Amino acid sequence: MKSKPIQDIRKRFRREWLLIRADRIDPRTQVPLSGRLLAHSPHRDEVYDRLVRSKGLTFVLYSDMSLPHGYAVAFRA
Repeated sequence: MKSKPIQDIRKRFRREWLLIRADRIDPRTQVPLSGRLLAHSPHRDEVYDRLVRSKGLTFVLYSDMSLPHGYAVAFRA
């Protein structure tokens, strides 16, 4: 898949885990704005397996604004 805005990718793959290689980041907030979808799945482990083999600035996110039951998010500065 070619580079697309992150919000467009999230809308296309509802309720799935996404692995995205960022190619444009907001310089002020450091939030990824667009990227290339490398993998997607409703099963987090499948996306994490692909993450291990990925290179470059990649990140995993859940497509919906709220996580599935039983998941939490942690941030480290």
